[in-house]
Amino acid sequence: MDLQNLGMEQLGKVYIVGAGPGPADLLTVKAHNCIKEADVILYDALISRDVRALFPENAELIFVGKRAGDGVDVTERQNSIHQKIEKYAKQGKVVVRVKSGDPMIFSRGAEETSFLEEKNISFELVPGISAFNAASAEFGIPLTDRRGSNSLHLLSGRDVAGKLLSVKQLVSILENRGTAVIYMGTKVLEEIYEALDTVHRECIQATIVSRSGRWDAQKVKGTLEEMVALNSETPVKTPALIYLRMEC
Repeated sequence: MDLQNLGMEQLGKVYIVGAGPGPADLLTVKAHNCIKEADVILYDALISRDVRALFPENAELIFVGKRAGDGVDVTERQNSIHQKIEKYAKQGKVVVRVKSGDPMIFSRGAEETSFLEEKNISFELVPGISAFNAASAEFGIPLTDRRGSNSLHLLSGRDVAGKLLSVKQLVSILENRGTAVIYMGTKVLEEIYEALDTVHRECIQATIVSRSGRWDAQKVKGTLEEMVALNSETPVKTPALIYLRMEC
């Protein structure tokens, strides 16, 4: 049946693809295959040169990078991304939305999938290696360890309204032998430290990983107090992760 002759739109398909932490060899095979078949690719600021080198020459490439504090309204820009995805999908094209890390971990993947569901546009999620396990592998940081940690918790330094994470919740996680990984946390590290009592300030050990998967990746480790002082003196390059464990 010819849908166009019936005046109906023949929709394409959208793939929301996790590109991992940067190195192209950490892409999944499926992510690579989706990229190779793309008619249109929308990609973020953190997508590495290695991954961009895999973009097909005949694909239309659209940079939609977002950076905190760049003066552009994030909601307006996200709506613009939605509109672009819809536009090309309605043209029957294979649209690949390439996102750093995993699209459903501290990303706007949930907003994009909700939009596509509302518009009845077919889509598929392709997971990627997130920063928390990429950095763990790169620098040998245990996420769980039967000798000291029996759970893993991913947290954001601030919520969407800008409120600091719950320090009470964080302390509960650490006291119950959990590992806490804080995304976007270096700017609030001192606030977290100030909200803790003396015992927890002394017992919490912190590992900060900066720019995992890149040539200038770096790991620093010490007491929470030492990490606060270090970050205050020479701010850690972003993106960065903070791994916290209770050591006493």
